[in-house]
Amino acid sequence: MTKPLGYYCAVTPGDGSFLDELQERYGSTFENLTKLQKLYILKLLTTNLLNAEVTTKGSMPANQEVDEIASTIQSINQRLTIREHLSLADAIVNQLKHHRG
Repeated sequence: MTKPLGYYCAVTPGDGSFLDELQERYGSTFENLTKLQKLYILKLLTTNLLNAEVTTKGSMPANQEVDEIASTIQSINQRLTIREHLSLADAIVNQLKHHRG
């Protein structure tokens, strides 16, 4: 069972915040969004997070980190089924929530 947005984010129904607006429009579990719409939002969020991290670290160190995992990225594209992508994304998101450093 999917947990509501309030489980993950500081959102209070009726508080007028943007998260409250999202919840009102799409439902507390985003049940009114299609899979494609959810993926587009996820893409935007990960792009924004990536850009913020590159800005913090600098582009030179960020490029070095990408070079270090380039073969892993290629292997993910070649060796994981599309069904495994979401599970891997979930694992990485959970690791990022608890990452220090």
